[in-house]
Amino acid sequence: MQDFTVTITPRMYETDAMGHISNVTITAWFEILRVRYLESVMASNPGTEKRWILASTNIDFVGETFYGEDVIAKMVDMTIGNTSITFKASMSQGGRQTMQGRAVLVHMDYSTRKPTRVPDDVRQAFAAR
Repeated sequence: MQDFTVTITPRMYETDAMGHISNVTITAWFEILRVRYLESVMASNPGTEKRWILASTNIDFVGETFYGEDVIAKMVDMTIGNTSITFKASMSQGGRQTMQGRAVLVHMDYSTRKPTRVPDDVRQAFAAR
């Protein structure tokens, strides 16, 4: 897997009463990373990036994140199953890790509203990354 990172600039309104970035915001940033990664991989197969639903997410907050310094969100690993993809990510600020997370996205057939096998062309697109 090639490196894929997104730089996020924290905004003042994303801070909580303790003066650090809210955990809810970190969860949203993880989604931004996943969506941009899917869009980049699926650029040659438009529409495919919209066939995924979030089935599971887990985030470990390993350090505080603060306003005033960019955050680097990085896709660390990705595993393709039969009907799903598992992403692992991390975030860092100022050279120190602040988050590690895992998310499972399921490939859906919206007409049947059921999970469907990840198509071979999608598998190939991910393998090329």
